Amino acid sequence: MKIDIGLPDELRCPLYPNIGLAGLNLKNPLHSSIWDAFTTNMTTDNGGGHYILIKDHNMFPKRKENILGINKPPVIGILHRNWFTKHLRQIPAVVILFYELDWNDSHWTEKQLDCGLQLNYLRSGLCNRGTKLALVLIQKNSLPTGEDALAMERAASLTSVCELQSNSLFVLPVLHADHLVGYVIRLQNVFIEQAVQYYLSETKRIKSHKDTLNRPNYQFLQARHLIKVSFFHEIRKDIGTALKHYNMTYNQLIDTKVSNQHEMKILCGFVNFKICQLSFRAGAPLDAIAQFDRHVRQFKSYVGHSLLEFQHLHWLANQFEFFGDLFNDTVCAGLTALQTKHPGFYYLQSAQFHMERRNLVDAFRDEVVAISKEGELNIKIPETKYFGQFPWEGPPMYGTMINSDISPEDYMRYYQKQELEFDYSRVVIPLLNKAVGHFKQYKPTRMKRYLMIEMGREYYLAKDYEKAYSIAMCVLHEYRKERWYRILTHVLELCLKCSYLLGNVRNYIEICCELIGSKMTLPNEYKGVLQLNLRGVLDGKPPQPSSTPDSSFCDTITQVWTKALSLNQTYSIELSSLVSFLSCKASFTAPFFQIDQSISLKLVLRSSALQDLQISKISLQFDKKEYNDIVVWDNPGELLLMPNEDKVVSFNLAPRSDHTGLVLKIASVKVHLLGANSIILQYSEVNCRVSAKESYSSTKIIPRVSKTTMALEYHSPFMVGENQEIKGDIQNNEPYAITNIRLSVIVRSESNSVSVRKELEHEFTSTLEFVFSKLESGMSASISFIARCQMVAQFDISYVLSYNILSENSVYPCEYTKDTKLSSVLPFNVSTYLMSSRCDPIDKLYTCDRCLIYTEISAVAHTSSDIEVTELRYDITNTFIYEEDSGNTLKPLVLTPSNQINNCIAVQPKDTHTSLMKVALGRMQIHWRRNNVAQHVTCTEVMLPQVEVQTLPVHLTNQLSSYGVLYSPLYVKLCIVNVSRIVQELDINFDPGDTFMFAGHKHLRYKILPSSKEYLHYRLVPLKAGLLSLPLPTVKLLRYQDIGSNLLTSKLTKHIYVRPSLVG
Repeated sequence: MKIDIGLPDELRCPLYPNIGLAGLNLKNPLHSSIWDAFTTNMTTDNGGGHYILIKDHNMFPKRKENILGINKPPVIGILHRNWFTKHLRQIPAVVILFYELDWNDSHWTEKQLDCGLQLNYLRSGLCNRGTKLALVLIQKNSLPTGEDALAMERAASLTSVCELQSNSLFVLPVLHADHLVGYVIRLQNVFIEQAVQYYLSETKRIKSHKDTLNRPNYQFLQARHLIKVSFFHEIRKDIGTALKHYNMTYNQLIDTKVSNQHEMKILCGFVNFKICQLSFRAGAPLDAIAQFDRHVRQFKSYVGHSLLEFQHLHWLANQFEFFGDLFNDTVCAGLTALQTKHPGFYYLQSAQFHMERRNLVDAFRDEVVAISKEGELNIKIPETKYFGQFPWEGPPMYGTMINSDISPEDYMRYYQKQELEFDYSRVVIPLLNKAVGHFKQYKPTRMKRYLMIEMGREYYLAKDYEKAYSIAMCVLHEYRKERWYRILTHVLELCLKCSYLLGNVRNYIEICCELIGSKMTLPNEYKGVLQLNLRGVLDGKPPQPSSTPDSSFCDTITQVWTKALSLNQTYSIELSSLVSFLSCKASFTAPFFQIDQSISLKLVLRSSALQDLQISKISLQFDKKEYNDIVVWDNPGELLLMPNEDKVVSFNLAPRSDHTGLVLKIASVKVHLLGANSIILQYSEVNCRVSAKESYSSTKIIPRVSKTTMALEYHSPFMVGENQEIKGDIQNNEPYAITNIRLSVIVRSESNSVSVRKELEHEFTSTLEFVFSKLESGMSASISFIARCQMVAQFDISYVLSYNILSENSVYPCEYTKDTKLSSVLPFNVSTYLMSSRCDPIDKLYTCDRCLIYTEISAVAHTSSDIEVTELRYDITNTFIYEEDSGNTLKPLVLTPSNQINNCIAVQPKDTHTSLMKVALGRMQIHWRRNNVAQHVTCTEVMLPQVEVQTLPVHLTNQLSSYGVLYSPLYVKLCIVNVSRIVQELDINFDPGDTFMFAGHKHLRYKILPSSKEYLHYRLVPLKAGLLSLPLPTVKLLRYQDIGSNLLTSKLTKHIYVRPSLVG
């Protein structure tokens, strides 16, 4: 008998209206193509349909007659076991009869009667059910065009004979095979609409019958009718109405007072599944989750009989699994789940209920096995008529059993016997695998690791030890990293059992190295057994089977281990990533060693095992392979590690002479345990913290300390632009001669403005190199080079002297380094000013207007050296008129902090400038050197300022005496020069004022030829004494009216001093 723990297949599959097709002979190719068109195109605009082929009108199940009145037999169950199958697969909502008949068929009358007869057979087989009947005429001729009177007449006749309505008669043309699918899809839409109407009428019929059931003893029938109504609404794809009635059904079942709680629990599980499924489909996932939580709270305590408690756990596990599947399907369809609420939790809970179910089996295992051996459990269990009932349960009012010869306890023992044969791991592993997938997606890594441990345990129980070991190994690294030693111990125990049962020697040794350590939470007795087993493996003896619970396989496993250990192999175990019982620390005693010194290092070993450990050999590997065979401790029997005591081993090695400047690093440490087999405990990542002062994982081999010295001679500070000679003296203070002498001079500055060169070279670089073949003891050698700094900067000059010395028949490289920090300053400050011929500061020049360039050279305040300026040279651009030798200083001058050098030259812009043009004056070269120092002369260039030059077409100047005498005539000559290439017309107005008597042209319009000069003469008589303002003309250029009079007369003398007359 099938126990009602799961769900019927009809509830889990998609629900489609059941439609019957009659009259088709699949051996006929035409009929077969029609059948294929219907079954392969099940999805239409109105939804899909399920099609069955009706071969016999008697294939439908017989209809039960309703028994009314007080003699109606009592209801002994809620829902028949075959009800879902009957309405989804057996009873069609619509039956369509296919018949080959054309409108112009010559045997129309006979075929019409035959068609009506077949429909009557179908009606009788359906037992007057509400199933819709329809007739489809398969016509091979083409469809009539327009109104065909014959077709209309025969269609009316056919519907009358067949007792069909006119909308139940259809025509299927088959003349064109490529149009068949289109015609079939149209027919499907119509048939599904008729099927929906059938299920709607069925719901109305059931509701009307339910309304008559008001007495309390009809609660079973009311629940049954609600289930049927909900189911029919779901077939109709009316999700909202179906969900509403399923909720009503659930509440009705809970409120029903029944003695068989198991039956109510099973049916509530069916209805809960449909509520959750439709809620997800309707886009209400929160409602589905709330309904499932309510369902679990309601029935979690409905255990039933204590002997069948495992069935209740099985039912709970299935409920969580089914809901997890619904939730997962919705997530795959696009729903976004939360990290705290996703399908993985439900799969995990389902797996945990199966685990609890397995634990219950141990309580009755021995008793059921004993009864089975006596042959008392050979029972054939009949299938019950209703869902959720056991074979011994009958109508509650009678209390009878289906088979009175078998007691209920015998049935339960039979179920327990079947439970003993159940493979739990086959169910739990897929559930955990699904849960791991979801927890991996939503990132709770610790839950994922927990589930993987459970999966490994299930694989172990299923005797798939390889998978159990590989899964458990996947999580060990994280638990080691997080230092969860209790969990780590649990997982390592599982790995130990798997490696033992697989006969994997290397894995067994690796796990034992962790489990016998002090951080593992195993009992000390168990750790002692494991260490003895490890010693036995070393001696070629199989481990004791007491270390694992699977002692029933002792003989087979012992043979596997004996064969594996007889090969005398070497097992290398990497302990760097493990929580091992053996800790290893290695460090050099100093961060660097000279090439003529021995390199020393220390190794500290500590064992946290319970028993002593005998070490046979220790070897160290370095990143330089030349030293690997040197550092080896090989004294068997002399190194015994006591528990929790440090053992220090010291090593010394001589560096190679060609390894100067290289860094030596400890690559790994290997601890050898020898026996019939060899075990190498290797540390690829060595802890270098031997003590607070000794913690060096690497050391540098440096050259021998040099006794050679170097003295430098230079002038400080450096001056910008100066080529200064630096002299050096190398003194050999070594007791032996030195050879292969190489001196490197390296300049370092952030601005890269400092460079050096040798005296006989011309190109400056940042490095220089001097080479000497040999220098005897006590002798010296000299060098010199030129250094130049282009800007103010801080810089370093490093001197690296390397050489070889022969000492005790060994050649040692030596190196001497000296760093000199220097800075550069400006040799002097240069200031340049632009002044008019009257020594007034100006910022603008006019063509043919002479100006002065005034230069001041002053010493820098913090410069202690005096500067000898040997020459000043001006390089004026060709746009100015300048006498080249007028400004050069030929006599050397000494510039000290207490004085300065001044110089002045005159320049005049040429007429080639355009108006308002910025023009560079040129540059000035200052030749200088340090005073009283024999060195080359340095040339420093200073750029002269730019000046704005404006072109005037006419220049005006006036000529007069330097002073005037009161009441004496003063002669003034106005000079007008046309510097342009065109005739200029001027308008000149004079305003004599009150201080002078004026004689000459007061208003004059005058033309002047290109490149010509004209004079206007005036006579003035001063009327006052003192400094007087001269009468100035107002000049207008008729061709350049934008040039103002003030600009044209700016060069005229504007004031004159008038003294009183000496004549009284």
